[in-house]
Amino acid sequence: MKTTLRALTEIRLRRSEEVPPGGESDGGCDHLWIPDTRANRERLLQAVEFGNRLHGPATHWIEKRQA
Repeated sequence: MKTTLRALTEIRLRRSEEVPPGGESDGGCDHLWIPDTRANRERLLQAVEFGNRLHGPATHWIEKRQA
């Protein structure tokens, strides 16, 4: 029997300091880590795209860590 082990990862939305306080497109929840699932990643990618449209290129991104 073959077993494949996968490392569990978490992701969160991050924004640059260029984004003014109170102007967060993420509701100010960039400190919350969530499981890196397909649905969560798609949701965060949409938030990144929206935030970058509002505040400029590269102001929002997804951060990843091993859980």
